[in-house]
Amino acid sequence: MRFTDIVYRKADGIAWLTINRPEVYNAVRGKTSDEMVEALQDAAADASIRAVVINGAGPNAFSSGRDQGQERMTAAYEGTSEVRYFDLIRSMPQPVIAMVDGYAIGSGNILAYMCDFTICSDRSRFGQTGPRVGSPATGYFVSYLQRVVGEKRAREIWMLCRQYSAQEALEMGLVNAVVPAAELEAEVQRWCEEIREVSPRILQLQKLSFNEAYDYMRGPAPAQRYAPDYQKSDEAEERRLAFLQRRKPDPAKNLPYLELQS
Repeated sequence: MRFTDIVYRKADGIAWLTINRPEVYNAVRGKTSDEMVEALQDAAADASIRAVVINGAGPNAFSSGRDQGQERMTAAYEGTSEVRYFDLIRSMPQPVIAMVDGYAIGSGNILAYMCDFTICSDRSRFGQTGPRVGSPATGYFVSYLQRVVGEKRAREIWMLCRQYSAQEALEMGLVNAVVPAAELEAEVQRWCEEIREVSPRILQLQKLSFNEAYDYMRGPAPAQRYAPDYQKSDEAEERRLAFLQRRKPDPAKNLPYLELQS
């Protein structure tokens, strides 16, 4: 398999997937998504793989989220795969570890907390950006965060777009462990060693047990049901451009609240 946006390798029963776009803080474009899907499908089908580790190239970021430089509603932004890498991470039989060094922002933060384990360096930062940049992230991977950190914290993280230090993330349960950056890979290796010492079949069954507790949330997301054309709106484009131009968005472009029937 030849990739341009990721580096994928397998060694000693571990599959390593590195988002390799350090020049844009490992922002994910459509091609990145498609390559991640291909690599994760390969790992899931390989009986010799006991754990999967996802990380980002360079010292600055795990992933800064979706690449806002790509035009939305296009394959360049969304990719062409019919499968989402979030879904593969949850459904594949092996435990998946997010190895976070630096920023995990937007969909980068989602990627980190959707993994079975999240281990980060002490220089990492976490947060969401959807309401700020006009990205209508909704659905189960949004509401799943309440199972990780609790209802109040999840609403705070998603609705206010604050950023949190590695220690704050540890205290709220967003990550499993924090170590100095120089020790991060060794720490992840230790977790992989523990995974390799226990039954793969039982781990798979336990993962299925955890997942079944929230399967009911995996229907069409609110954005799909109530605002399917949001990405084409003036507000969405204004907020994307404001992010790229490092300015505040024009509030006159904000859309009104939806009128929902009770």
